[in-house]
Amino acid sequence: MHDLRHDSHRDALHWVDGARLLRWQPGGEPVDVTPPGVSVGGGAHVYGGGDFVVAPDAVWCATPDGLFRDSTLVAEGAFGDLALGDGELLAVREDATGDALVAVPLDGGSLRVLAEAAGFFGAPRPAGGMLAWTWWSAKDMPWDACEVWVAGYEPGGDIGDPMRVAGGGDEAATEPRWGPDGMLYFMSDRTGWWNLYRHDGTAIAPMPADCAAPPWELGNASYCFLDDGRIAMLVREGPTHRLLLDGSAVPLPYTMINPSLTAWGSSVALVGAAPGLGQQLAIVDPAGFSRRVVASAAVPAPSRIPVPVDGDRLLVALVYGAADGPTVVRVPAGPPDLDQVRRFNDHGFTVVDIEDFADAADCRTVAAHLIDSGLATQVFIHGEGIGGPTALEAAGGPFTAAAVTPPAPAPRFLRPLARPPVDASAPVHLIGDDFSETIRFFELHRAR
Repeated sequence: MHDLRHDSHRDALHWVDGARLLRWQPGGEPVDVTPPGVSVGGGAHVYGGGDFVVAPDAVWCATPDGLFRDSTLVAEGAFGDLALGDGELLAVREDATGDALVAVPLDGGSLRVLAEAAGFFGAPRPAGGMLAWTWWSAKDMPWDACEVWVAGYEPGGDIGDPMRVAGGGDEAATEPRWGPDGMLYFMSDRTGWWNLYRHDGTAIAPMPADCAAPPWELGNASYCFLDDGRIAMLVREGPTHRLLLDGSAVPLPYTMINPSLTAWGSSVALVGAAPGLGQQLAIVDPAGFSRRVVASAAVPAPSRIPVPVDGDRLLVALVYGAADGPTVVRVPAGPPDLDQVRRFNDHGFTVVDIEDFADAADCRTVAAHLIDSGLATQVFIHGEGIGGPTALEAAGGPFTAAAVTPPAPAPRFLRPLARPPVDASAPVHLIGDDFSETIRFFELHRAR
């Protein structure tokens, strides 16, 4: 469950579960409202994100085939980070040459390009005659250097002269959002930690902790504005995620919280999980510290194993399945593919994702720690898409074998990560889209 959004027109919550769009309204149960013939998930920037919006009279979805209005294909291509403007849809469109910010009238009409570049766009957020967005260059990853831009915006027309307001150089600024005070807010790591800032330079609840998730996916929402004026946001304290309200922790049973917070009046709707507790979509009332569970996932959340690395840095291994057997480390962690987890588990493999971004050295460190701690008898590495180059570089060392699915969806996104393998001692197999072949390859090299 991810990409949680509040639909004020229907007083409903919408979210994505697999490739389905679900809706919940008070007094009822979650229902599937996926348009017929549509598979939600556009794959922009490999992982997609922000793949739907619900307009008053239609559902717009990014899919592998393009942008849909209900069941009608509006435009082909890879779309993501969909947002509602004044009478039109705003989105990021990706193709082989670069990204574009685009707009499409909600009542019909041609797609319009607002801005385009060889780099990467994200988070188009309109309000009050202005449009904010993020941009990072093709040579950078957005967690290293990312910029927030604004421009005048008039529905049906062009945008004004863009102005950069944050980010660039060694600063990664992400998740711009207009507050109820009319000010622009965003996350920035200008102090070394991702904290929340207002455009006037005010730091909102500054702390030595990250309050945003690395932007693997588009559409992240690590904070939201409640109707009573308070701000809810996430914080990562070591291996644990917490919910803060105006800087104070809200007691919850979750150790993992998805970066898709949305306001529900003066309460917060979120997706959380903990070891032994599968994902739950819950509405949290911070005033009374009460919690109402709206929906639950069938697959239990992973165990979280802290893995120390050089200095004070700590990695977190997310372990699906019983430890102490053959284990598959997947890179990057990205959004968990629970169907893939089940299939690995069914064939006797434990699955490990590394929380947040991990390079090849981190993958080897986690694998060695699992073996040295008796949590794995042997470890394989599996890289898909953007994880392919990292898995290739990590092949060898503690890994018995490596399987890689080439990154066909968006090769330009992978250029900053492309590195040659440093150790060819482990068998490496390039796999196509047939996941069964990955399992067969690992079973071939599994210790008997």
